[in-house]
Amino acid sequence: MTDLLFEIGTEEIPAGYITPALNQIKILFEERFKHSRLKFQSIYCTGTPRRLSVFIKGLPEEQESVTAEVQGPAASIAFDKEGNLTKAGLGFAKSQGIESDSLKTKKTAKGEYCIAIKQITGEKTLHLLSGILAEIIQKISFPKSMKWKSSNLFFARPIRSLLALFGDKVVPLEINGIKAGKSFSGHPFLSGKRVEISVADWDQYKQLLKQEKVIVDMDERREILKEKITQLMKPFGATFDDEPLLDEVTNLVEYPNAVTCQFDEKFLDIPHIVIETAMKEHQRYFPVKKAEGKLTEKFIVALNRDERNENSPIQGNERVLKARLFDARFFWKEDRKIPLKRRLEDLKQLVFLEKLGNYYDRTNRIIALSDYLSHQLIRFNYPLFGINDITTVKRAAQLCKTDLLTQMVGEFPSLQGIMGKEYASWEGENSSVALAIEEHYMPRFATDKIPSSTIGAIVGLADKFDTITSCFALGLIPTGSQDPYSLRRHAYGIIRIIEDHRFTFELKEVLAKSLNLLPLFPQKENEYYPVINDKLIPDIVGFFKDRLFQMNTEKGYRYDLVNAALNAGTGFDDVYDYLQRLKYISLLSKEKYWPDLVTVVERTFNIGKKAKSQGTINENLFNEKEEQKLWEIYTSNESKIRKLIQDKKYVEASFSYYDVFAAPVHEFFDRVFVNVEDMEIRNNRLLLLKKINALYSEKIADLSQIVMAEKS
Repeated sequence: MTDLLFEIGTEEIPAGYITPALNQIKILFEERFKHSRLKFQSIYCTGTPRRLSVFIKGLPEEQESVTAEVQGPAASIAFDKEGNLTKAGLGFAKSQGIESDSLKTKKTAKGEYCIAIKQITGEKTLHLLSGILAEIIQKISFPKSMKWKSSNLFFARPIRSLLALFGDKVVPLEINGIKAGKSFSGHPFLSGKRVEISVADWDQYKQLLKQEKVIVDMDERREILKEKITQLMKPFGATFDDEPLLDEVTNLVEYPNAVTCQFDEKFLDIPHIVIETAMKEHQRYFPVKKAEGKLTEKFIVALNRDERNENSPIQGNERVLKARLFDARFFWKEDRKIPLKRRLEDLKQLVFLEKLGNYYDRTNRIIALSDYLSHQLIRFNYPLFGINDITTVKRAAQLCKTDLLTQMVGEFPSLQGIMGKEYASWEGENSSVALAIEEHYMPRFATDKIPSSTIGAIVGLADKFDTITSCFALGLIPTGSQDPYSLRRHAYGIIRIIEDHRFTFELKEVLAKSLNLLPLFPQKENEYYPVINDKLIPDIVGFFKDRLFQMNTEKGYRYDLVNAALNAGTGFDDVYDYLQRLKYISLLSKEKYWPDLVTVVERTFNIGKKAKSQGTINENLFNEKEEQKLWEIYTSNESKIRKLIQDKKYVEASFSYYDVFAAPVHEFFDRVFVNVEDMEIRNNRLLLLKKINALYSEKIADLSQIVMAEKS
């Protein structure tokens, strides 16, 4: 068995490109080796800004030999009536490179065919690697790539060298005039040398690079950097707490080092979130905070230099941050000269979406929808929220987009909402209004927090519903991986907010209200445009159904349980109720009586669906004691079970349903023939079973969706 060492040496690749590229490389190697019949022991990919490195352990010297069966023409065409080969048969043998007397016949589903049995001898791995490596280089994709005029090769940055060793042999590979060899480059500033390695040895490769000031292993580089930053923070009572920034910075350096810098204390009068954003997003610096979380004037910079070359970078980074903070301080001062409420009119200059007006129009829609949602909460008796809170909600909705016009948000777009809170607080707005301005953007990403306040949650829902309905009305619907307006993220946020705040809304009503506010549909009194009810609402509801399915299967719920709750008669119009039902039937699925409960609901569904209409039960048509008994059980228990369901006591309702119906339903099916010739009696029995099924399936879950083979 022989090892492969492969390195693509490049000019500096953006940090965010490196890990995705390495993941692709690993998958591509696995696919190509499988296709080429090359087994291997392990594959390891890592990299730095200037190299993508791969080590594959335990490749065979040559490809595995196989016996292949190639199907040719039909036997009736390949052989004549005497069993001799025809021209077609002889031609097939020649095309496969075998003797004609080696041809066989084989019966298939389509008839008898002539086949050739071929022994395919494996090629030398060294020769195969030439094509495999070239193909992998060409297939790596990046968010943005460069193209050379003389070539069709696209790559993140120009390729400068190729290291490709199979054992002690160089793989015959050439890309864009660059031939693979045994050498690679050290650190561009701290070494500047090219180093040669004689054999594909990962430990030796790492050590040689280390001597030339390159830590090639990404995990090792990350840990070194983390340790240095942690040590630099200790004297200030600070602790390291930014793993995502560390991940990014790790791929900005080859020699991991860090130094402490500082800025003038006078800048600490700027909101600290601004200082942190300037450091982290613009410069990739690590802020230093005291134990209680208070920001200090110190910050830490990751360097791609050793200890002998620290002074100049310290001065340069301090100078860069000073300029950033000087601008931020100026913006903070200037922005406060114009109160947020005076910026409302200027929102007319900010376009939202074509045909949907500007941000002033959008703000008015958010106000109206926030008002509507507030009244819905009061309608459903939401605790600790009353009619007096609506004024606060509408004020937060009115000001929620005004900070988009500030110079600070223009410079730091990620601070939208956050700066709105800062300016509103400084202006003396109600603290609930200020908090809601910040929170209405939450969650900004998958792992982000949701609004902590009811007011922030309401305005956030209004904002997200307006975005989704606006885009659907314009036909800007997500397709495949394309979602330019982040509608999936908005739907995800809506679902999380409803779940965490336990809001009760009727989804279709909210969508209808939101759509009716759009300028595409001039308002009619007590009437909606047909396209709203006939197309847009069903399309958006379907979109939410997909999101609910995806979100909950990702949470770990079984897909059949998710579908069972989604397809209950009541559906998911009340999203919070749907999520509660799903949670409870998931718990029920672990109970001993679950299989019997599923069987009762499923059996009554399968036969009850044949009933032509709802109708009413005619007791005079009962002529079997089992059906009379079943009807009496239904009438005596229906109101109790419905009351449990109405009170959201789904576990108790499920057990009660199982307890009263399991035995008599099975007894009914064992002793009563449903599909009798008398249509009145037949339909009466079908209606009885349909009512029993609907008692559970309409309001809790459609258990006919359950796949019992997947019982946990």
